[in-house]
Amino acid sequence: MNNSTASRTLGMAVMALITMAGLVAAIQIPLLGAFVLSLAGIPAFVILLAWGVLWFLGYSALTLTLAGILSSPATAMTLVPLILMPAVLLAAAVRIGLDPLRAITLTLLSATLFSTGLWGVTNGFGSDSQSLVPVREEFANQMALVEERLKKIEEKGGESAEAIEAARENLKQVYDYTLLLVPATFLFVWHLITLAVFYGAALKYAGQMGLAVVPLPPFSQWRFDWNLIWLFISGWLLYHVLGTAENVTIGSLALNIGANCLAISSIIYFVAGLSLLFFMFDKYKIGAVARVGLSCLALVFTQAVVWFGIIDVWADFRTPKPALFSSGDSDEDF
Repeated sequence: MNNSTASRTLGMAVMALITMAGLVAAIQIPLLGAFVLSLAGIPAFVILLAWGVLWFLGYSALTLTLAGILSSPATAMTLVPLILMPAVLLAAAVRIGLDPLRAITLTLLSATLFSTGLWGVTNGFGSDSQSLVPVREEFANQMALVEERLKKIEEKGGESAEAIEAARENLKQVYDYTLLLVPATFLFVWHLITLAVFYGAALKYAGQMGLAVVPLPPFSQWRFDWNLIWLFISGWLLYHVLGTAENVTIGSLALNIGANCLAISSIIYFVAGLSLLFFMFDKYKIGAVARVGLSCLALVFTQAVVWFGIIDVWADFRTPKPALFSSGDSDEDF
């Protein structure tokens, strides 16, 4: 074994331990640990890009074996959709030369589809079983706490019974809608954070690894494939039209798929709308104070920003419009 191979073997073992540390954190403190696990997945992407498939397979085997021993085989297998598969998809997209935004978007949607399908096969879409990131359980616990507070307020007589009942009904609607977004939209957000971390790490360490990683364009120039509008349209039709069907099975399925398509596409178009807003800041030389104020308003009026991004699909605000009259027209005799 030469020095290079020995060095990589040691590095692979260290990177597997880093991922294991993130997994332990995710188990002990689920919500914060989920972000730590995202950071701990960087080695998967780095090894694949810098050292190739064989070293990645070795890292994967070692990591899954350690996870199975220290936790359980079921927990170990969650690393496949959460870390290993996104790393493979993003590395493949980068290697075939896709531009950064297209590579990340394609990987993001593919990883979400893969993870959601695997979740459904292993847990069932309506299952309340424990998982590495127990989203359902966390929201159920929060709803229980809110319900306790409402009961205390009701007992003290601080608010009218009608106001408390209205608050209870609104919370139930939010809770029911949130459950529709488990797991697909939550996995989408997970992968969005993870892939951003992966790509950021690749950009930072590309020079040290001898890699040529194309940087992302300025945020004000972020534009997504126009075909993504079909995801939004499909989600709207499924949720608002088919979701009202009398057939319970069809209606429930349409509500679930439609809610997730709407939520995922809304996140994408919120980013697109925010990017367009920053383009307007640059174009019209908006001052720093006004930028901060308008950005804060954008975070409040999120739906308006989403529609701003959707309208840009057709209006194409960032492409210079041709002048109404060419320079030659002014020389014509009338």
